[in-house]
This record gives sequence, C-alpha cells and structure tokens, in this order.
Amino acid sequence: MKHLTFTIAVILIATFSYGQFVNTDQRRFISVTGSAEIVVAPDEIELEIILKEYVSEKDVKVDLSTIETTFNSILEKNKIDKKNVLFGNSDFYWYYWWNYRNDIYKQKKYNVKLGSSTDFLSFVKDLDFKGVASLRIFSSSNKDLQKLRKEIKIQAIRAAKEKAKYLLESIDATMGKVISVEEVPDNHNYYWHDDSRLLSNVVITTNSTDKDIENVASIKLRYEVKVKFEVE
Repeated sequence: MKHLTFTIAVILIATFSYGQFVNTDQRRFISVTGSAEIVVAPDEIELEIILKEYVSEKDVKVDLSTIETTFNSILEKNKIDKKNVLFGNSDFYWYYWWNYRNDIYKQKKYNVKLGSSTDFLSFVKDLDFKGVASLRIFSSSNKDLQKLRKEIKIQAIRAAKEKAKYLLESIDATMGKVISVEEVPDNHNYYWHDDSRLLSNVVITTNSTDKDIENVASIKLRYEVKVKFEVE
C-alpha cells in the first residue's frame, strides 16, 4: 500500500511540472518595433586640454609657462571661473613623468567645465594655437535628460502603435489590446550611451568646422520598444 501511494504522488508531480510549460495562449497577435530619437544641446561640457611645449618658426623653444600664460588669458577672456579648471589626474601626470621625464617637450593636462553661459565655439576657436597639443570633449550633460528619456520612450511606443495600426488595416484586420511592451537595448546611447555621454572622448582638431563642433557637443537620445498587440 505504501508503494502504491508513492507511485501516485510521482505521477501527480510529473503531470503538474509538465503543465507549467504548456503554452495555452492561442491569441493572434502582431509584434512591431517603434523608435524615437532627439538631439539635445548640453548645458554642461567638460573638455580635456593638453598643453605641450614646442619649437617656434624661429627655432625657439616655447616653454610650458609661456603656453600656460596664454591659456590663462583665454580662460579669463571667456569668463571661465578658475574653480572649473582642474589639473589633469595625478595618475596621468606621474605616468608621463616616469616615462618621458627626459623628453625635451613637457606637457600638462587640464579638465575645463563649461556651463551654458560660455560661448563654446568661441572658446574652442581661441584655443586654436600651437601650444594646445590635444583638445577633446570628455563628457557632456543636460539637466533635463531624465525627463527627455521618458518623453522619447513614450514617443517610441506611440510610433509602434501607429505602425501596428496601419499594417493591420492593410489586411482588413483590427488592432486589439496590448499584450506586452519590451524596451530594446540600444547601444547607440553611450551617453548615445547612458543617454548622457553622447560623444564623449571626441577629439576636436584644427580642421574641425563649426558644424562638426556643434555635432560632437550634442547629446543624442534614441530608444526602441517592441510591442505586441492582439489582433481582433
């Protein structure tokens, strides 16, 4: 009798486990992807600027202190507060010192934060002198990013709904209730990630045009959503 009871219990457990994997949803559905994007002007930009000694056209070495004097005058001209100018991280400096301490051309790295009150294009143009060895956008941000993310996602869902509607109308079918909504990971948000780092680490050269600079400074948010709708 004990053996029989054990056998019945095993059969019931096996039947229950199998039932969990049976798909009983026989509804007809349409699955569509909607997307939306926006380009946002940043209200804060952080630049990484490397100053380096060089030899002038008269074969005279221009030392770092002279270059820094010019750099400071440019900061003053553009009304950039010194508290927003940071000497590059010490790891970089000491790595450079250890590996290139015998290099005749010394250099320094600065990080400069620019707010919305600074004329970005004008400042970059002022930095177009030989003592600036490298200039790049390290990061950019906008205080309304969180709000904009929500708005773009809503627009993406609306785009998916509109797409499903006209596709079904083309075959004389009607869109029903929403079955599921899934946000699609978008590797473009490296901000165009983190939605906030759109074009960090972008180098600006003397050949960059005003349009190029405007583009690299902008923040692009793009989202896709996959939505399933019931077909009536």
